[in-house]
Amino acid sequence: MDNKVSGVFAAVPTPFDDNFSPDFDLFMEHCEWVLAQGCNGLNVLGSTGEANSQSGRARAAIMRAVASSSLRKSALMVGTGTPALSETIELTTLAADLGFDAALLLPPYYYAPVSDDGLFNFFARVMDAVASTDIGIYLYNFPQMTGLKFSPELVARLIEAYPNHMRGMKDSSGDLAYAQQMSATFGAVFDVFPGSEAPLPDAVEFGYAG
Repeated sequence: MDNKVSGVFAAVPTPFDDNFSPDFDLFMEHCEWVLAQGCNGLNVLGSTGEANSQSGRARAAIMRAVASSSLRKSALMVGTGTPALSETIELTTLAADLGFDAALLLPPYYYAPVSDDGLFNFFARVMDAVASTDIGIYLYNFPQMTGLKFSPELVARLIEAYPNHMRGMKDSSGDLAYAQQMSATFGAVFDVFPGSEAPLPDAVEFGYAG
C-alpha cells in the first residue's frame, strides 16, 4: 500500500472539562499547535491520550470530532485497541469508515499472558473486519503496561496473512535492541516507530519510519 504513515508522530493528551468529558475545542487547538511546530502527525487516543480511561462512546466521539475537523486524517494514528475484541472491532471499523489511514492497537492486555496463537487470532479477526477498507493496522508494543510483547514470529505470521493491512508497530518498550531487531527483520514491509525521541538521530541508520 502507498499510504503508509511516516515521520515524527507526537502522542497527544486528551483534555477534559469539569464533568470529565473530552474538551473538544481545547483538544483541536492543541493538535493544530503540535502540527504547526513541525510534527508530521499525531497519535490520537494512545496512552498519553488516556484512551484506556475513557469509554468506547467517548473515544468514538473524539474520533468523529477529529474526522469532521480540518486535521488531515492521513496525519493521524488513532488508538482503537481494547481488551474486548468486539469493542476493538467497532472502534477500528469506525476509524476506517471515518477515513483514518492508521489504527494503533494494543493487545488484549487484561488476561495476560496470551499465547502467540491467541494474539494472532485477536488481530486476525480485527483485520478480517476491515478487509474491505484501506486502513493500516499498527501494533502497539508496550509491555510495561500490558504484560505482553509481540514476538518476531507473531509479527511474521501477521504480515504473511494480512500484507495489505499489517503495516507496522509503535514500540514503547524502551528496548532499542528490540526496535532495531524488528526494523532490521521486517523493515521492508513493516514500519517501526520507537516510542521515544531518543533514537531520532539514528532513525535513518536503523530504518525507522519515524
